[in-house]
Amino acid sequence: MLIKEEVSELEISLVENKSVLTTSKVFKPLKVFQLKKQKVCQIVFSNYGGGFVEGDQILLNVDCNAGTTTVFSSQANTRIYKSTVGLKARQEINGKIGEGAFVVYMGDPLVPQEDSIFEQVFRWNLEKDSVLLLVDWFEAGRILNKERFAFNSFSAEMKVTKENVAIVWDKFKIEPNVTNVNSPGAFLHHSSYLNIFLVGHESLERVQVLETHLRFLGRKYFQEEKPLKLNELELLGAVAKVNEQAFIVRCSAKSNEALRPFVKELSAILEEEKLLGFDPLTRKF
Repeated sequence: MLIKEEVSELEISLVENKSVLTTSKVFKPLKVFQLKKQKVCQIVFSNYGGGFVEGDQILLNVDCNAGTTTVFSSQANTRIYKSTVGLKARQEINGKIGEGAFVVYMGDPLVPQEDSIFEQVFRWNLEKDSVLLLVDWFEAGRILNKERFAFNSFSAEMKVTKENVAIVWDKFKIEPNVTNVNSPGAFLHHSSYLNIFLVGHESLERVQVLETHLRFLGRKYFQEEKPLKLNELELLGAVAKVNEQAFIVRCSAKSNEALRPFVKELSAILEEEKLLGFDPLTRKF
C-alpha cells in the first residue's frame, strides 16, 4: 500500500543581490544539498539509497522568485529499482519561475532497471521575461550489464506554461513488453535519449545566447546527411524552433557515453557571465 504523499517545498529568493534558498521543507526519499556558487543558487537532488525504490513518491513544489538564478542538478545517475509487487515509483515537480528569473535543470540520466515502473511529471510556469533551460536524459537500463529495455513501464510528461498558457507539452511512455523498441519508429539500435527544452521569449538576451550555442552544437554533433542505413549512426539528433517562446533539441544514441560530450559542452557554455558564470557539472562538494 502506498504511503500518503508529503509535499516537499523549496523557495529561492533574491537576498542582497544573491539567489538564496530561503525555504526548504523536504521529505523522504528526496534529499537536497545547496552549493554556494557566487550569486547563483545551486540545488543538488539526491535520494536515499541512490535512486527510486518501489512505491517511492516525490511531490515537490519549487518557487523561484523574481530576479533569481537557480540551477537544479543531481548527484549521479538516478536509478529506478525493481518493482517486486507492481507498485510504481513517481516523481512530480511543480515549479514557478518569477519575473526575470533564470532556471537551469540539468540532471544526470534516469536509469530504469529491470522490472521497474516509473512515472515523472514536470510542470513549470514562467512569468514575464523568465527563462527555463531543462535537460531531460534517459538510458534504457544498465547497458553494460546487457540490461536493455528490461523495465516494465517508463513515462514522462513535461509541461511548460507562460502566464498559465501552455507553450510546451511533451509526453513519452514506453512499455517494452507491448512495444517493439527495436523498430525504426522507436529506438532501433539506440538505448538513450536526450531532450533539451529552452523556454523564454526570443527577444531575451539569455535565450538568444543559448539558442545560438544550441544551434552550433547541433551542427557539430548531428550528422546532416544521413547514411542509407540508420543503424550506422551512433548519434542522431535535431534542433527545432517551435515558436517565439520555445526551442527544442532532441537526440538519441547507442549509449549515454555518446551523449555525454554534448552535455558537457552545453554545461561549459553556462560558464558565460550572461548565463550562470560557472559550469554546473563541475562537482566540487
